[in-house]
Amino acid sequence: MTKYSIDLKQTPNQEFFINLENRDMTIRLIDREIPLFSLSMNDEFLVQNVPCFANQGILPYPYMTAELGGNFIFETENDEYPCWRNFGTTCNFFFDTSIV
Repeated sequence: MTKYSIDLKQTPNQEFFINLENRDMTIRLIDREIPLFSLSMNDEFLVQNVPCFANQGILPYPYMTAELGGNFIFETENDEYPCWRNFGTTCNFFFDTSIV
């Protein structure tokens, strides 16, 4: 089981490329009071605009987490909603292979 820390900028909207478990992915986060998460691989969206909550897996379907070998999660202090103003301080973003 591995937990990958993913650094985020303290900006409300961002898109970046990442390689996890030998898979190239594009992640987009859009701020709408809470982050909305989109994930694509090979220029195809797997999910779009999924609401992100504190300390819960983001990908909504078990077949997705099984295929990717994990799930994305925002870990926050005191179960506060993820907020871009707190990225890297009290709100951190991970890909966790133990969440399947």
